Amino acid sequence: MTTAEPTTPMRCPSREPRQPNRSVPVFHTRQLRSAVRVGMLCMLAGFIALVALIPVMWMVKTSFETPRFIRSAQIQFWPIRPTLENYRAVLANPHAMIARATANSIIVASAATLLNLAITASAGYAMSRYDFRGKLLFGTYLLLFYMIPRTLLLIGMFVMLAHLRLVNNLMGLVLAYATTGVSLSVWWLKGYFDSIPVELEEQAAIDGCNRLRALWHIILPLSMPAVAGVGLFQFVDCWNEFMMALTLIQSTQLRVLPVQIVYFMGIQRVEWGPVMAFSVIVAVPAIILFSLAQRSMVTGLMAGFTK
Repeated sequence: MTTAEPTTPMRCPSREPRQPNRSVPVFHTRQLRSAVRVGMLCMLAGFIALVALIPVMWMVKTSFETPRFIRSAQIQFWPIRPTLENYRAVLANPHAMIARATANSIIVASAATLLNLAITASAGYAMSRYDFRGKLLFGTYLLLFYMIPRTLLLIGMFVMLAHLRLVNNLMGLVLAYATTGVSLSVWWLKGYFDSIPVELEEQAAIDGCNRLRALWHIILPLSMPAVAGVGLFQFVDCWNEFMMALTLIQSTQLRVLPVQIVYFMGIQRVEWGPVMAFSVIVAVPAIILFSLAQRSMVTGLMAGFTK
């Protein structure tokens, strides 16, 4: 009697565990190129930001320096002996008129921003919701108008405001600021209004809501990031504008902060410490606004560009 030899179980080749292929790279070539591209863009953005911040850092550093070290040939990137004397010289000097100039800047920038938003919100809503003859031509005209430098508009602006008797008047400066910033703001708000569904207004129309009430109660509350971003951009632009304010305002009591810096510098001799301290004081409100509303501004402006 013969005994059967033990047989080994048959294994299916397809069920055998596969060994990992060590030759396949961890990162795909396309992913590696994308990572390199992103890294280069980040480095370029950091370099541009550094170049843009160097004058600001130098202004702040000079505002804390003494006259001896400001005129020194030795280059230092930080104050050797920090002092607040330059800020005291500005705040205690009656010829600086910093309180009056600050009040004028706040009035002009706030009024121009509110008037600009009232105009651009209506125009942006009309371009987003209505189809009318010449719509494309009107939008192209707005973009071309924004490309024109403001210095080329000064003569025509001065003549029109002179006929209206608004030269050397803060109201004339408000009108000039509000109208020159209309073109780009209309396109920003129009792009954001396009992203809001029309069905919301149709449902409101069934309940008896007209177009104006729909804009005020539905569209604007949903567009607050874009409105806040456009308003902040317009306010800072009006706050820092110099050439129109210098041309349209001649009265000492009506000067705004950027113009007041020039008259504070003097003619025979320039004290760079107090001038830089004055410039830092002017820049602080804009920096605070950007810090507080940075997220809403970036969200609103990018949404207006992309949608």
